[in-house]
Amino acid sequence: MKRALIKSTLALLVMTTSFWAAAGSPQAADEATIVVYRADESFKTQRVNLDVHVDTASLGRLDAQDVLLASGKPGTYTLATSLPGDVSLQLELQPGSTHYVHTRLRMIGNRVVVELVEVEEQVAKLHQAGAAGELIAI
Repeated sequence: MKRALIKSTLALLVMTTSFWAAAGSPQAADEATIVVYRADESFKTQRVNLDVHVDTASLGRLDAQDVLLASGKPGTYTLATSLPGDVSLQLELQPGSTHYVHTRLRMIGNRVVVELVEVEEQVAKLHQAGAAGELIAI
């Protein structure tokens, strides 16, 4: 439990630092932000870790209750995971926009099914309310 709290706190610190560093740069208004998070409801999927990919680039490893943050140029991107049979998501990024993506994991028999779903900021905050840290609005 302490490890999860420390991990969440560090993730939030990195997100805050990244946000303020980007806010000072002139390119910040031209870029879009993607926030990918997990809010697992099942104890069966909490130990499942997965990598999140934007097109062919790896965004990072997403453990239970983790948050990944990425920014990039406007355009159409496909988000997918490293787990076979996932339901990927295509995002159309606009300049200055923030997109929240909930990584839904569920068990069907002995197989994990992953679905990436874009949600509103309010839904993302609600999902993250029970986490060790708060999801920072960007």
